[in-house]
Amino acid sequence: MISIPIGEIFEAFIEWLKDTFAVVFDAISAVLDFAIQALENVLLLQHDEIYPSLILAIGAGFLAFAVGRRVSRQAGLIAGIAGFVVLGGIELWRYQQLENDIDPAEAREMVGTFNNLRELLDAEASEGYGRGLDAVEALRQTDDLGAEAADALDDVKRELEDLRAGRYDDAEDEFLDLLADEKEGDLTLTTEQKRIVRDVADYYSTFSLLEDSERIIDDLEEIEKGEPELARGFVNARAYDRLQRRLDAAGDLEEEWAGTEAFVAAHKEVKDLAITFNPDRLRWYSWAVMIVLFVLLANAVAGRGLAIFTGIGFLLIVSMGFWVATMESLALVLSATLFALIIGIPVGISAARSNVVDKITRPILDFMQTMPAFVYLIPAVLFFGLGKVPGAMATLIFAMPPAVRLTSLGIRQVPTEVVEACLAFGATPKQLLYKAQLPIARPTILAGLNQTIMLALSMVVIGGMIGAGGLGQEVLSGITQLKIGLGFESGISVVILAIFLDRVTQSMGGTK
Repeated sequence: MISIPIGEIFEAFIEWLKDTFAVVFDAISAVLDFAIQALENVLLLQHDEIYPSLILAIGAGFLAFAVGRRVSRQAGLIAGIAGFVVLGGIELWRYQQLENDIDPAEAREMVGTFNNLRELLDAEASEGYGRGLDAVEALRQTDDLGAEAADALDDVKRELEDLRAGRYDDAEDEFLDLLADEKEGDLTLTTEQKRIVRDVADYYSTFSLLEDSERIIDDLEEIEKGEPELARGFVNARAYDRLQRRLDAAGDLEEEWAGTEAFVAAHKEVKDLAITFNPDRLRWYSWAVMIVLFVLLANAVAGRGLAIFTGIGFLLIVSMGFWVATMESLALVLSATLFALIIGIPVGISAARSNVVDKITRPILDFMQTMPAFVYLIPAVLFFGLGKVPGAMATLIFAMPPAVRLTSLGIRQVPTEVVEACLAFGATPKQLLYKAQLPIARPTILAGLNQTIMLALSMVVIGGMIGAGGLGQEVLSGITQLKIGLGFESGISVVILAIFLDRVTQSMGGTK
């Protein structure tokens, strides 16, 4: 029997393409990466660049114009200008809040505030780790302690005895690990035992503020000396969350301090001051503004019903914690769709105007549409590696056929009488295309846009397998880790995004 090594031939062909056109693939990768990053910056309103704010303000102006134009053109212009000015002003305020550096005088005052709390903590700090050891012994004496818990407590006792004095953060971690193991089901603790462990963890967490304060004071003193590189963002997200957790633990233990009134005052001053260090200040801003714009878009294009669904749906996504992943997926969908249309619409126009081009493209499109979606990931990874770029490339190829087919179909369905009338009046081929064929074919072409976006969204989820991130990564995590809740929540987010995109693009095409 004759055996044809089609797979080996295809693999060799791919390797030849990769080696021969390496420069071309690098250029494509750079363009796609730029488009994806730019869209993510706009959708997530990153403040590192100014262009997301400009695009946001311009988009708000256009949406306000579309809504106001329903009354009159003049009202639309006024609303558009107002929308641009209002969003521009809000963005200026946001930049001022996020980029406001700490000056030496402020740093000096902050050092004094943290020193006050540190002195009070230091006065109450006990030598060694007696409280933790006492708690371990008390837990070891309980009758209902399981074997796993007993072994875990023995490990904690050994660690506490080996820790050098003053390392309260390490002691805190030992008891937090016990709670984490209990939550994961690795050991069993009663409600009372968990309360004891949590109280000791909070106790050490409070004294861990000594180390946090020392680190922050060192940075503030550098600012006081005129260090230009440090600003309000010198506390990263992880350090800020840790600081807030320890301040909360200190608040729960206020009644234990001898000088309670002084400690309460110092604790409140530091807690109020720590808010200014938040690296995610105004974290609500990006999703709140984008949801408002999405709602306005849905209302302007599809009406009140979709606007209500959009508001509720995206708020649900925020509440589930998938806002960033959703916007990453949307950026991937929009970038892939953009390039699919840039390539697909001209090819569709050529196929409509030339039977030869149509005969060439039709089997290629059949091949693209019948090939399993997962297969597109293989050449994408070979040419572009892992990450968002290969995910976008696979999505682009997978989603392109509807753009080509429906563009060609729409132009071919333009009535012959219209074409003949245009030619009779002396229209050039260019005028015929832009003045007659494309306007008449617009609903069909927009239906192609709708199908392209839907296919792109389905492929973006599959792209999570090659590191494309977004909701696809969350769905994949739910599958591989058997986390039913995670998979269900990320799936709901995909459905909400899909319905929003589908209804908006359908309404743009004139179909409800």
